[in-house]
Formats: sequence, structure tokens, C-alpha cells
Amino acid sequence: MNMPAGYRRLAELLPFAAAAGAADGISSTPVSFWRANAAAWIFIAFFGLVSRLTAFNDVALAVTLTLVLDPIGFVLTAAAYKFYLERTSHRGAVVAAWALACSVPGGLLQMVISNALKDGLFPDIPEGNIAVNDAVPAVFYTAVFLGWSLAYFWIRADVDARSERVWRSEAQAAATRAELQRLRLQLDPHFLFNALNTVAIAIPDNPEAALEMIHRIAAYLRYSLDQQTRPVCPLSEEIEAVRAFVRIQELRFEGRLRCSVEMDPAVRAVAVPHLVVQGLVENAVKHGLRSSAETLDVRVTARRMAGDAVVIEVVNPGRLAPRAGDRPAMGLANTRRRLELHYPLRHELSLVQNGDAVVARLLLRGNACFA
Repeated sequence: MNMPAGYRRLAELLPFAAAAGAADGISSTPVSFWRANAAAWIFIAFFGLVSRLTAFNDVALAVTLTLVLDPIGFVLTAAAYKFYLERTSHRGAVVAAWALACSVPGGLLQMVISNALKDGLFPDIPEGNIAVNDAVPAVFYTAVFLGWSLAYFWIRADVDARSERVWRSEAQAAATRAELQRLRLQLDPHFLFNALNTVAIAIPDNPEAALEMIHRIAAYLRYSLDQQTRPVCPLSEEIEAVRAFVRIQELRFEGRLRCSVEMDPAVRAVAVPHLVVQGLVENAVKHGLRSSAETLDVRVTARRMAGDAVVIEVVNPGRLAPRAGDRPAMGLANTRRRLELHYPLRHELSLVQNGDAVVARLLLRGNACFA
């Protein structure tokens, strides 16, 4: 499994325990390891020097032990990294046991070296001074090695969990974008199919109207191609696409259809998913013309509500009750799904009967996701 660079550096930070990282295919980065190891041992040396000065009350002894033992500790951790971390395929409990097995001998080795230094260079250490206790270096360095290893496991578990959440989120976002693209591709051919059928019907009886329809379709397709790489667009551009669609239908039905648009200037720049308004208008035209024997007046309004909410309404005369044999409204189902992805828990889409009119009401809150 490939891992981010930051993750890899954390895995290299603690050589006695970092074998778990190598088991996941972590590639060694010597430069980052030496920097991390050097920084850690500089801190340990400083802490050890202060501790020895306080405990031993002997500057020469404290400085000597620090200058000898801490570089050896650096070498031991580097050797653990070099000869085990880069080669191991173990993980989990095996690595924890290995860290413990290395920490104890490492502490004992430091004890032997410390005692040799004290016996050779400082034979006159007073009785009662804690420096005469041979076990002190073993306890101190075993604790250092184990503490470093335990710190690694804690950091590793936390980073692992965070990385997994990030990867899961990225995978979910990629899947959502793919679904949005698929839903959008469903809408474009659907509109094009309906528009071309409209042109085909108009050609025999009204070729001039058919020619204007073709120009309108071309303009719409140009708009669609221009917006192909953008999942959302300003509401003003969406309304222009709606006007192009409605104009095609007005030409087709020769005066039976009229559409008016009222848009609050405050919402012109609001980003909305492509074709989200057109789907509602297309549904209003389709069902309104079928239920209205006279002129069909479609009214589209868009206004700003309290806070960051935007309300878009499409009103047409007619009855909401479906007719026998009607196929499921693919356009509305598509619109609902796209809204769920772009505005999760931040949208409302309703279709209600209000007297002799059908009202499609769309409420959007906040900014669109995947914009």
C-alpha cells in the first residue's frame, strides 16, 4: 500500500518500533530518518545532562556520561533501523515484542559502558551518590528506548486512523463526482432528444421556426460544452439556458406557451448545478401543455431568503395527479439525486397543487458541494 510522505516519515521516526511501517511497504528515506533520529537524541542528551547534573552533582561526570552514552544510543537506534526496519516483514505484536527485546539489551549495554566509565575515570565517587548505583543507566536507557517505541505506536495508530479517514473520504468524493457526471450525462442526451424531435415536427409546416430552433439548440449545446468541466454555474447562466429551452418550445407550440422569469439580482451569482432549473421547467411545460387547452403560462421566480437560502419556484397551470400509463419522471428523479449529492441535508424540493396551479419549489441552503 502506498502512503503519503508525511506518514512515511513518521514511520521512520522511531526505529526500535517502526518495523510495523516497513511491513506496509514503507520506503526508507535516509535523510529524513537521520534528521529525526538526530533531533530526538539531541533532546534526550539535553534532558539526560540536566538530570545527571541534578542527580550526581558532578559536572565532569554528567558531561562525560552524556557525551559518551547518548551518541551510542544514537548509533543503536540507527543500527536497529538499518538492520531490522528495512528488512522486516513482521508487524503488530511481533514488532512490539521485538522493540521490548531490543530496548532491554540496549539499556544493559548502556549500563555496562557507564559503569566502565565511572570505574576508569571517576573511581572516587562518594558513597551515597546515586551515580554509584550500577542499575541507573540500565533503567534510564531502557525507559528511553521503550518510551520512544510506545510514542511511535501511539502516533502511528493516530496517523493510521487519520489517513484511513482521509483516503475513505477521497474515495467517497471521487465516487460522488463520478455519479454526478453520470447523472449529468443522462440529462444532456435527454434534452437533445426532445429538442430534435421538436425540430423534426416543425420542419414540414414551419421551416423558419425549425431553423430558429436549430440555432437555439446549437447555442444551448455550445453552453453545455463550455460548462462541461464545471459542475455548477451561476444561476444567471442557468436561467439563460432555461430561456433557450423555453424559446424552442414557444416556437414549437406557436403561441400556446409563454414563460416569464423574475430573478432577484442578489441571486444572479449563486452557484447551482447545471440544468437543475431546466428540469423543473421542462416538467412544467410537458405536463402543463397536456392538461391545459389554452395558453400555458409558466412563471419562474428566484429570490433570496433569510440567511444564505435561495428559493426557486416554477409555477404552471394544471393538475398534479398523474395519468394512467405515465412513465416515472426520470428528470425529476435525476434532479433529486443531484441535489442530494450537491446539497446533502441542505435542500428541499417539493411539487404541490396550489389551486389551479402546480408549484415546483426548490430551496437551497449554503454552497454546493463539489463546486
